Amino acid sequence: MTNNEPRKVARVYSILDELNVHRHNSFKTIVFSDTVLVYNPDLAETDEERQYLVWYLIEFAEDLHHRLTGQDIFFRAILTSGSFAHYQLENIECFFGQALVRAYSSEKNIPSLGLFIDNYCQKFNRFFRVAEFDESLSFVYLNRSLETLVEYSGGTFPITEYGIIDQAPYVPWQVRFLSDVHRNMREHKSPVVRTKFLTAWDFYAKRYPELVKALVDSDFSLSSLAPDAAWKGEVIAMNKDIKHFKRIGSGTPLSVQLTKRGQYKSAKK
Repeated sequence: MTNNEPRKVARVYSILDELNVHRHNSFKTIVFSDTVLVYNPDLAETDEERQYLVWYLIEFAEDLHHRLTGQDIFFRAILTSGSFAHYQLENIECFFGQALVRAYSSEKNIPSLGLFIDNYCQKFNRFFRVAEFDESLSFVYLNRSLETLVEYSGGTFPITEYGIIDQAPYVPWQVRFLSDVHRNMREHKSPVVRTKFLTAWDFYAKRYPELVKALVDSDFSLSSLAPDAAWKGEVIAMNKDIKHFKRIGSGTPLSVQLTKRGQYKSAKK
């Protein structure tokens, strides 16, 4: 991106700068090069605190996932545990530790995209569905609206009742993501990158076979899930968000104002 699309690099940094994590006192964030580190400076002492931290760390990845919809920018991340030191000397910032080494070593060997969680942290995951990736990691599904829709429909599409729409407002965003993954796994110029998209696609195809089939057969039309009118307001909000995030970081100073529907908000502690 630096060589070919420098504005997209600026867009990435602008999006990282606006993540919900920066407004949460229990976490700190470090960004360098193409990496963002989010960690809790205070050690968790109880399982309840560990559940809380894992919950929010996953939500921060979900927030980034949501904001990158339609930007043709994707990430791969690890949620892990271990020692981590971060402090400021007179002239330099220092950060190192077992957790950073573990995350770096694991992440670079994953031929996929999305969030992965290690076995220890997974014990404290209360709200997000996962699928086993290997003996030490699981893939985390950052698409709770699709999860709600599939559970409500029983795997039968399209649905005819609109009641579920309010409980699954981000379906258009998450369908757009699946469409982009499907396109890249078939069309990306790099075979290595195509493999990453294909691996990610396989997780969704296995968990939501009926939904995925309906989308592929209809060229990812939302009408294959429910009548178009059901998604009208959400599609408008999604398109506004996509345009908004494409503009930020373009060189023009902007005061970022997210739409209510276009932002994942974490509950207050």
